[in-house]
Amino acid sequence: MLLILIANTDRIDVCQDTPTTYGNATTGGAHSLGNVAVTAGVGSDWSQAAGDTSGRKVTLAEQTGVTVTDSGTATHIAGTDGSSVLYFVTTCTSQAVTDGNTMTINTFDIELQDAA
Repeated sequence: MLLILIANTDRIDVCQDTPTTYGNATTGGAHSLGNVAVTAGVGSDWSQAAGDTSGRKVTLAEQTGVTVTDSGTATHIAGTDGSSVLYFVTTCTSQAVTDGNTMTINTFDIELQDAA
């Protein structure tokens, strides 16, 4: 499952609410406050490793210089395929952002534990 996620996720949006669809996650003024294109697959932006406690994890490298396209308070990060599929949503540290400025998406992990 994690490899499918990173093989297809090539757009990361910083959102002001919890998006539940691709449209929510990527529509400026509705949820998205800015986005960045990432390289899908294991490589420059994504890596994979053993999980911190068990299972496996994937890690997105820090993304800097992300242009803020709408002002608001960033609370979530969404990963999509850039055309129709919302692959994941996770929380981030709440931060007010202003249209025209830039922001940084810190490195984060998505982890799946081994089955019990």
